[in-house]
Amino acid sequence: MSKHVELKEEVYDVLEKFAMEANLSVTEYLNNFLLRYLGIKKIDKENRAIARNPDREPGQMSDLEREVMRIYLNKEPQKTEVFTTKVKQYWAPFNYPNFTVELGRPGSGAEVNTEGVELDVPPHGAITFTEEEPIIGVTVIGSACVPPGTVILHAEPIERKFPRTGVKMKVENLWGTHILAGPWHAGVDEGFREAGLSYAHFEIPESKKVTIMAHAGFDVDINPPDKPELLHRSPVARGVFWTDPHYTIRCIRVTVKVKEN
Repeated sequence: MSKHVELKEEVYDVLEKFAMEANLSVTEYLNNFLLRYLGIKKIDKENRAIARNPDREPGQMSDLEREVMRIYLNKEPQKTEVFTTKVKQYWAPFNYPNFTVELGRPGSGAEVNTEGVELDVPPHGAITFTEEEPIIGVTVIGSACVPPGTVILHAEPIERKFPRTGVKMKVENLWGTHILAGPWHAGVDEGFREAGLSYAHFEIPESKKVTIMAHAGFDVDINPPDKPELLHRSPVARGVFWTDPHYTIRCIRVTVKVKEN
C-alpha cells in the first residue's frame, strides 16, 4: 500500500541529509525511523554487553550468586589463584573483527575524526568488543569535547554471580580536551593549557564481552541571534543553543587472563 504524505521543504532537506549518511533513500530512512520510534520494529539482535543476568527471576538468586555466603557459612577453605596477563592494544577507528562501533544518531555530532571515534552520548553511541580469553581489565584513552569526560563500562561476566550489581563501572571527572575545529583553524593548537588526553582504567571480573560508552560536559553554547544551528543538528541543538557533549576514544587496551601452565 502506498500513501502520500506532504512534508515541509526544510523537513525533507533534513531527512535527505540523514538518509544520505545512512546510505538510504528518504522513504527508507523515514520508515525505519518511525518504526523504531513507535516501537513497531525492534533491534533484531543486541550486539552490546548486557549486564543483567538473562536468567534472572525477580527477587531470586541462583546457587552461583550465593557463592560468598555458601563459602562463609560452610567455612570452605579458599586457594589463591595465580595467573599471568596479556595486554592487547586497539587503535581508532577500531576496524577489528572483534569490535563493533556504533557512532550514534545522525546530526548528533558523532563522527570519526583525527583524534579518534567521537561517540554520541549514552546510550546512543557505543563500542563493543569480545575476546577469546577472559577479559579482566580495560583502559580507555581519549579526550572530551567539553571537559570533564565520563567513560562507562558494561560487561557480560563469564560467571553470572553479581546479582545486585552486575558488572557496570563508571569513571568521571576526566581532564583533557581536543581543540575544537574553529579555534584550531584560528591557530590554537595542542599547546593550549586545557588540551590533552585522559584515561579511564577498569579492573573487572572475568568477562567475555564489554561495551564502552562515554560523554563529556553539557555546557551550553549560544550563537549570535542571526546564526541559529542547522536543523540537522537537532539532536544537540535548539535554535541558537547547542551542546558538544562527546568523548572521543583514541585507544583501548584490553587485559586478558592467561592460565599458568
